[in-house]
Amino acid sequence: MKTKILFLSMVLSCLTYTGCTKDSEQDTSNVSANDVAENQQVDDSFDDISVIADDQYEATEGSTTGKENIAIYTSILPDCVHISDLGSTDLVRVLTITFGTETTACKFRGHNLKGKIILTRTRGTTFPKTMTITYSDFYINDNKIEGTSTWTREMIGTLNVDLHPKTTFTMNNMKLTTSKGTYTRNGNRVREMTAGFSTRTSPTDDIFSTYGTFTTTYPNGNVYTSLIESSTPLVHKTACGLLQNPMPFPVSGILKLSKNTHYATINYGEGTCDNLAMLSIDGGTATQITLGK
Repeated sequence: MKTKILFLSMVLSCLTYTGCTKDSEQDTSNVSANDVAENQQVDDSFDDISVIADDQYEATEGSTTGKENIAIYTSILPDCVHISDLGSTDLVRVLTITFGTETTACKFRGHNLKGKIILTRTRGTTFPKTMTITYSDFYINDNKIEGTSTWTREMIGTLNVDLHPKTTFTMNNMKLTTSKGTYTRNGNRVREMTAGFSTRTSPTDDIFSTYGTFTTTYPNGNVYTSLIESSTPLVHKTACGLLQNPMPFPVSGILKLSKNTHYATINYGEGTCDNLAMLSIDGGTATQITLGK
């Protein structure tokens, strides 16, 4: 009888304290190279969105004052992209960007894009400017993107000296669904143009520095935190993504990917257009990895 009472007490204890359930067990495994590769896939997809949003802002309202001045900028989007101005007013511009057709994808920066992106943003000369980005059956390499992100643009520096744009992408419950399941991302990412703003007719010389903090929940439920310090930002060169063999990856900078007490550090190099980076797990010896695989 005492044995039964003791067993019952243990069961009740487990029901009261979640420490006895599997769901509450902490994942103590290291951050693996596969974890890094999956995070890179999500990064690449959302970076494409950043590039597209910036490109279409520049193509329509990208002057230093925010007024329309289409002649000074040439879009980097390919011919398979169709842009419709739907529902715009004097205060708000609404653009629908259609990639490819129902049966044919549109190639951009080495990725196959299909579906629609809808950009809704304020017009006029007052900064900061805001834009919401939504998606309609939009896919990158057969991976579906859903949700709404917010784009906010500031102009920093001094006119005719070092004036340049800085945009902040706020991701709230953004989803990327692949064959492995759904990845969900939240957080902020700053994208600052550090070169090329003074030569607006040639976007291929544009260089961007990206930094910020965001979390990604993987299909298995693990949550990873990405930290990019402003002192070691990820640097993207527009020209790298437009090569015949596109390399739309950071050319330099450091990203720290953490899970619980473990972390991986990815160093993207010294400025060369390539798909290589150095990976270190928990501060160990760095080894070379190939991005995009």
